[in-house]
Amino acid sequence: MAEGIDEGENVNVAFCDLIEKEIPLNHDFFLYEASIRLAQANIGLAISSGSKLQETREILDMLDTISSGIYDNDIKLLDEQRKKIRRTEETWIDMKEKMSKADLRSAYLLSASAHMQEALAHLMAARADSDFSGFISDYAVKYLRKLSLYTYREAMGHVLM
Repeated sequence: MAEGIDEGENVNVAFCDLIEKEIPLNHDFFLYEASIRLAQANIGLAISSGSKLQETREILDMLDTISSGIYDNDIKLLDEQRKKIRRTEETWIDMKEKMSKADLRSAYLLSASAHMQEALAHLMAARADSDFSGFISDYAVKYLRKLSLYTYREAMGHVLM
């Protein structure tokens, strides 16, 4: 037996607080949570750039609200935040051209947006699991996608200034 492993311990699972049971470590819900943490870390790095602090902190707050809403359905975005990201649409922008300007805030926000998209994919896959379907609302899916697009546009808009 490997050192540090208790007899009968399954090292391939971990306890999930949301559904209160053990699930595989590679379950989409754990991957969703990891992607959210990566997005939060990148937003934190964007904040550390010192540019547009209020706007960037608001993105972090909205991401925290959306991800917390999975654990508590009563947690929702503020009306003005929802309105701010409601009309966000996907647009194509030449990232190579924009990133060649080496704007750290924009680069970190682009990374955060990509991690949010990744989190969204894992969230939707987790929702297909019957253990999670009752916890993951359309609201969470809708607004995580909108926030990802909003973050992307905020990053590109900043570069375009």
